[in-house]
Amino acid sequence: MDQRHADYIEYYKTRLKKYENNPLYKNSYQTEKALYDAIATITVLDDFKIKMQEGNLHAKNAIALVKDQETAEKRHWEDLKEPIKARGCGQVLDVIDSFTDVGTMITQTNDIRQKNSIEQSIDGFTDGFYGDFLVLENIEVLEKGEVPARWKAEREESIREMMAEGQKLFEEVTLPRAREWDPQWKWNHDLIWEDRHRRVIPVPDSTIKRRIPQHKKYLGLTN
Repeated sequence: MDQRHADYIEYYKTRLKKYENNPLYKNSYQTEKALYDAIATITVLDDFKIKMQEGNLHAKNAIALVKDQETAEKRHWEDLKEPIKARGCGQVLDVIDSFTDVGTMITQTNDIRQKNSIEQSIDGFTDGFYGDFLVLENIEVLEKGEVPARWKAEREESIREMMAEGQKLFEEVTLPRAREWDPQWKWNHDLIWEDRHRRVIPVPDSTIKRRIPQHKKYLGLTN
């Protein structure tokens, strides 16, 4: 055995050890072991290429790594109650075992991730609810505040201007941007209560319940 062959054996042994006894990389360990066994059991280094091609070892190794990573990530998002992100991982896992070459795997899994990224972006519009809290508070203060009679007309005008600005921003910016990705998109305030959105709004439930109808009115929504 020449030194180059010995170096390759050591290299694949080191790769194998990286995944050994790691429960997150069970599939990768098996494919790394197959590569190590292939290089360690030949007598002529050139035979390694033949063994890799015959067993499709490099492709299986790359596919196994993606499978392990997506499995771990899916579990992570499920634990955090992030169903949209978890669904993207699940869609990759649904097809991962059908691939036999790396190029096809990369193309198709990237397509899945891109579509899921769009779903996440669309879902992210819900977080604009909390972003509007300041203006909702300002409107509420104007509506409930006691002012001298001579200022009431000015107060009402300020409220109308703020409401008009909110509806204009929604109609001319938010809605067109959302519908570039989903032509059927519309505001769904029920999503606010789902964990991924609720946990980033640091106020009591009672405040959210009060703000939802205010927000619908601010956006010019009737539902």
